Amino acid sequence: MGQVNAEAQEELPEASIMPPLEVDLRYNVAVCTACCTGVAFDHIQSHLSRAHGISKQLEVVMEDLNIDTPTLSAAEIERWISELWVLDRGIKGIGIEEGMTCTECHYCCAAKKVMKNHFTRKHRGLKWSDNVMICSVQMLFQGRLKKYIQVENTEGEDVEMNARNEWKQALDQEFQETMGERSPSASTGHSDARLLSAFVAKLRWDLCVKDMELVKLMKLAATPVRSDRLHKVILCGREYIDKCCEALNGGNIMLKRRLMSAGYISSVDKC
Repeated sequence: MGQVNAEAQEELPEASIMPPLEVDLRYNVAVCTACCTGVAFDHIQSHLSRAHGISKQLEVVMEDLNIDTPTLSAAEIERWISELWVLDRGIKGIGIEEGMTCTECHYCCAAKKVMKNHFTRKHRGLKWSDNVMICSVQMLFQGRLKKYIQVENTEGEDVEMNARNEWKQALDQEFQETMGERSPSASTGHSDARLLSAFVAKLRWDLCVKDMELVKLMKLAATPVRSDRLHKVILCGREYIDKCCEALNGGNIMLKRRLMSAGYISSVDKC
C-alpha cells in the first residue's frame, strides 16, 4: 500500500503540469504560448519534452486543451500552407510583424535581403523594390514548415516592428564578414587597430545621421566647394599623403610592408 502511494506521489507533479498550449479554433492549430509558434499535433509530445521538459500522452494533452478531435498534423499543415499565402486574421498566440509581399507571386518575408534574393532566383529582370508591397506577416510554424504568411486584418493585434534597425543590421553583418576574413596574424591576440577604428567611425556616423532629415543629409554629404573649410582639409590631406609617398619612394620595401600591416600598428599602440 505504501509503495502505491509513493508511485502516485511521483506521478502527481508531472500530471498536474499544464502544458503551455492553446488551440486556435478558427484554424484548428495548436499553439505553444511559451515559444509563440504553431505545433503540429504529431509533434506536440516531442516539442513539450524537448523545449519544456514535459512528458505527457497526447490523450492527456487533449483533455488539458478540452478538445475532442486532434489539431492539424504535420502532413495536413504541409498541404495547407503549400497553397496558403494570405490569412484573413492571424493565428492567436503567434506574433505578427511588419514585412512585405511579392506582387508577382505573393511570396512573403520580413527582411529586404530575403526579398532581393527571391527576385534574383524567381523574377530576374524585375526590380524588387518596384514589385513589393508592405504588409503584416506571421511565421506560423518552425522547422520544415517554416513559412511567412500575409495577414490582412490586424485590428486589435500588436504588429511588431523590427527591433533592430536596418542600418544596424547592415553594420553588424559587414562587421561579422570582415572579422571572418581577418588574416591569421590577427589570431595571435593583437587587435586590428584599423578595423576597430573603422568600426567605431562607421558606428558614430550611423548614429549621427540615423534621425536626420533627408535635406540636411543631402547637404551634409554633398561634395565640398572651394569656399568650404572641408575642401581645404581635403587638399591638405592630399598634400600630406603625397609627401609621405615621396618620402617612402625608393625606401626599404620590408619597412613599407610592415608599416601597412596590422601587427605593426598593434605593436605601436602597445608602446
